[in-house]
Amino acid sequence: MFKSKLFIRYFSTIVIVIATFTAAIYFFSITFIKETIYEIEKSSAKTVLNNVYEIVHTIDHSMESYRESALAAKKRELKNVIMMAESYINIMEAQAKAGTISQGNVEKEILETLSNFKYGNNDYIFVTDYNSFILAHPDKSVLHTDCSKLADVTGKLVVYPIVEGALKYGEGYHTYKWKRLETGDEPLDKLTYYKNLPDRKWVLATGVYIDDIEKAMNSMKMSAIDNLRQILRDVKLAKTGYVFIFGAQGNGYYMTIHPIKAMESTNMKQYFDPVTKIPLYKELIAVADKPDGLRYKWDRPNDPGHYVYDKIAFVRYYKPFDWYIGSSVYVDELESSSRILGNRILAIAFLSLIFLVFLGYVFSKKMVAPLKMLAETALRIKGGDLTATITINRDDEIGILADAFNSMVGELKENIMSLDAKVNERTSELQAAYDKLKAVDEMKSAFLSNVSHELRTPLTSVLGFAEIIKQSFEETVMPHVNMESKKVERSAKRISENIEIIISESERLTALINDVLDITKMEAGKMVWKKDTIKIYQLINHAIRAISPLLRGKEALRFAVAMEENVPDTVGDYDRILQVVINLISNAVKFSKEGDITIRASSDDNNGEILVSVTDDGIGIPAEEQEMVFEKFKQIGDTLTDKPKGSGLGLPISKEIVEHHRGRIWVESEPGRGSIFSFTLPVVQAEAAPSA
Repeated sequence: MFKSKLFIRYFSTIVIVIATFTAAIYFFSITFIKETIYEIEKSSAKTVLNNVYEIVHTIDHSMESYRESALAAKKRELKNVIMMAESYINIMEAQAKAGTISQGNVEKEILETLSNFKYGNNDYIFVTDYNSFILAHPDKSVLHTDCSKLADVTGKLVVYPIVEGALKYGEGYHTYKWKRLETGDEPLDKLTYYKNLPDRKWVLATGVYIDDIEKAMNSMKMSAIDNLRQILRDVKLAKTGYVFIFGAQGNGYYMTIHPIKAMESTNMKQYFDPVTKIPLYKELIAVADKPDGLRYKWDRPNDPGHYVYDKIAFVRYYKPFDWYIGSSVYVDELESSSRILGNRILAIAFLSLIFLVFLGYVFSKKMVAPLKMLAETALRIKGGDLTATITINRDDEIGILADAFNSMVGELKENIMSLDAKVNERTSELQAAYDKLKAVDEMKSAFLSNVSHELRTPLTSVLGFAEIIKQSFEETVMPHVNMESKKVERSAKRISENIEIIISESERLTALINDVLDITKMEAGKMVWKKDTIKIYQLINHAIRAISPLLRGKEALRFAVAMEENVPDTVGDYDRILQVVINLISNAVKFSKEGDITIRASSDDNNGEILVSVTDDGIGIPAEEQEMVFEKFKQIGDTLTDKPKGSGLGLPISKEIVEHHRGRIWVESEPGRGSIFSFTLPVVQAEAAPSA
């Protein structure tokens, strides 16, 4: 059954995309959601704390409002008393003017009456002149005394500020501490109203003790605390978090409100941070009104005594009551909501992933099924079944593709049948042409072989006779020639040079014939290759000796051999490899007038190769012509020398020889800087030598 790679790729892509998208949503959103929920829970704890703070502030405001209204009532009462006393004085003065009362006794009677007047909670009226001398007072110890320097227990003057205020403003209020008459042992806050009576140069005053206001306020405060305690015991932060209040009392700090009733009124000094060993209340005071709060270790109600659980507390300070209002909650409870939400999102994401993967599977199956059918039909056609067709009834692009595919298969079947006929016809024609070319090639090889043989026979005779003539001319004729004659000398020299030309050109023609014969054999596959053991050092020395005649007249050239130690032997056709080295050295000599010619040999153990290179300081070869040097009958022309030498077959033959031995040959050159011709031979052991 055909296995659909397209379905696998398509479905895998959908799964990867869905999984990646789901993972991205989870990892990027969950972290954000967890942090957000955690901050919301923290904000909730702070909000509850702020609400409690506002409740306390409301209580304080209510108490202050009560204080102000109570004081206002007291002030009205004091004014009314003074008005009544002033009315009494006016009545008495009127009676004195009417003669009802003796004018001399009026002042005395008024002062005695005012000294004995009591109202309210044993409250009274007193009179002083402008010198702070007490004229009327129920307390005999201060009556008729100079009270200008009289002060309360705090050192605050009592009478003198009253007189000063009356003289300056006419009336006013003054507060100080004073004992109650008869029953008072401890000085209490007293509010006194005073008024100036300029006709008599008196200051009329009366006061009321405001400790009853403070008692009422304390009662209100205790009632408010009880109500607040009941409210806070029902307040929960997360699961077990709570709000507490502690404040200063005397020389210490005590718990005012706590959900655990036993902890109320306890001294805060007994609670220590288990890590820092610092009293916990000091750390709470230090973070009051700071947004980050205090993180510390504490125990749990269900695990008492094990102070290993992280808690966080936020604290606000309410200065009027000297209260520290705190909210405390376990950190893991703040994080529990985010964990629950994260787990729910993970579950939803996982279920969504499964559902989307299932939808992707169904969609991929539906999309790939007709393509799979199309591919299976294509494989049948590829196997030669041109009767195969595909049946897909769809009105979309896949249906159009199926119809087009069936049409193409029909056309292909017709074209193949037509093509088979044409191919058979062309094959017959090509076979005939091939047979003719093969016959021509065999005729060419036979012709070249015969021509080479026919040319080499007379050419050998010409070369032999030319060398005999040269020897006879030099040994027999020249000793008897009169060299004193310039004309004779020139003729003799010209004859000698012509003989040299005949010899050199004969040798060049012989080499050309040999090269043509070699390249023909190689192309025809008729070259006979030997398997010799090749010692590289011996090979290089042999090549240098062979080209020594070329060095005549090239005294400016210097030869050097740089051969690594332990260059291994290899197996191949010794004579042919020698021919390669001779060709490379000969080229270096031909195209170098002076400088160094260096033959190098080394081995590459990693690649199992022997590298041989010939470096010269000649004129070099341009980059665009370097590949041409290995083509048959290609000569570089004026780039190398004004008169090219050789057949143009030396390097192509060398390339054929090296590549037959599974080696490589190349050139590196730069005009004016010389050339490096290199070739490699694989290291072959004698027993593993390749067959020719």
